[in-house]
Amino acid sequence: MELADIIRKTTGNPTIGIGLLDGDVREGEVLAGVTFCPVKVYRTSAALLDAIYGGSIDGAVRGSLSSAGFLTELSRRNPGDKFRRIALVTRPGGEPFLLGPVGVDEGGTMESMRALTGDMRDFCALLDWKPRIGVLSAGRSEDRYRSPEIARSIERGELAASEPDVCHFNIMVEEALGWANCVIAPDGVTGNLIYRTLAHLGGGVSYGALYFPRELRLADTSRNGKVEEYIGAVALANMASAQPG
Repeated sequence: MELADIIRKTTGNPTIGIGLLDGDVREGEVLAGVTFCPVKVYRTSAALLDAIYGGSIDGAVRGSLSSAGFLTELSRRNPGDKFRRIALVTRPGGEPFLLGPVGVDEGGTMESMRALTGDMRDFCALLDWKPRIGVLSAGRSEDRYRSPEIARSIERGELAASEPDVCHFNIMVEEALGWANCVIAPDGVTGNLIYRTLAHLGGGVSYGALYFPRELRLADTSRNGKVEEYIGAVALANMASAQPG
């Protein structure tokens, strides 16, 4: 998959806001690269979220704004809600897959894993994929006796695999990616580390992440992300806002 493949799924109608800190060196290239829909720049999380909740824009990308500050503002507007982020990434050979959760405070419970399987199916619908969801856990089956935390992680994976189109691969991410086009990490810290290792060290590419529930119409990026990740995130926000939730 290449950036052009994602852009082809966008529509020119939604206006997308992107958060960029003043002086962000990527700004010119990002704005020049977003030719598929109108885009507006915001310098603070409050201004960006005020714009989407006020109807000035149809979707938004966090961009280079602080994740902690953005989540604080988002939570203030959605008290008690839980958010999940799923990234669209590729392996070094270009094979794409969805990876979540990638927020460090996300996942790690059966409730969140059930929600993530539904989110993966929703994301796949945007991409016109048939979902094949691989669930990871903290060890092989025989490792469950090493600690209560490992045992609980393995149990969650086994329970999740009772759903259609879901398979539990224990800790073997390499086996999961031999079959799955969606990977659910045991928790958000693990997912974030997989993302960073792949996108920043392993020759893979990130095209941003979507926040779920999708009705939020929000996309995420790494502050260290490349220009194509920022453009990809604008495309994802465009797709999420263009289709009914």
